[in-house]
Amino acid sequence: MFREIGLTQVFILVALLFTLYRVRKGLPGSALRAWHERGSAGGPERWRRILMLEFLELALAGVFLLVGGAKLIGRPDMVALFRDIGVGQWFRYVTGTIEIAGAALLIIPRLTGGSAVLLGGVMVAATLIEFLVLHRPPVAALTCLGGHTFVAWARISRRHHAWLSGNPAAPRERAHRDARDWKAAYRFAHNRREYRGRSVGLGWRATALTPPSHENRPQ
Repeated sequence: MFREIGLTQVFILVALLFTLYRVRKGLPGSALRAWHERGSAGGPERWRRILMLEFLELALAGVFLLVGGAKLIGRPDMVALFRDIGVGQWFRYVTGTIEIAGAALLIIPRLTGGSAVLLGGVMVAATLIEFLVLHRPPVAALTCLGGHTFVAWARISRRHHAWLSGNPAAPRERAHRDARDWKAAYRFAHNRREYRGRSVGLGWRATALTPPSHENRPQ
């Protein structure tokens, strides 16, 4: 990541975010496109969560396009960073290429989950390098790692549909319902085994199975 951020980087990032917003709005499967086409249909809570996720993805894509591009063009601070790491400048090109590719995939709605996992792995390596090799707090790397973790969870996890729909309690309700069904099946099987183990001539079960006598039958 950048050691220091100036106004030039801020302007470039804002321009990138605006461009990525326009690109994302035109892609199929994008919530931004659906929002512009259908308005607020589907509930405000659902739209708020989906749009928040997409804006986070665009922000991460813009940051990694900027950082990856700085590595590939050989900015002096990036060259000095990888010289301090001690691996070689080839590692700068590899890292920059992965970041550019991951940022490009992060723009496509159907590929954001896998891209978040890829860039999250890069941020795990960056965190370890900054902490163990450069001996400085990996604040920026951990922040990006948290963003990628959230995107990967929202896009890949089985619970993301319930979270995006504004009903996070749905998986818990489903789990409780499955637990109740399992307990009911267990009690049924247990009672059935217990019933088979008892003597038919003893207890109320035998009485219940004995047909009523001729005298007691209703006329």
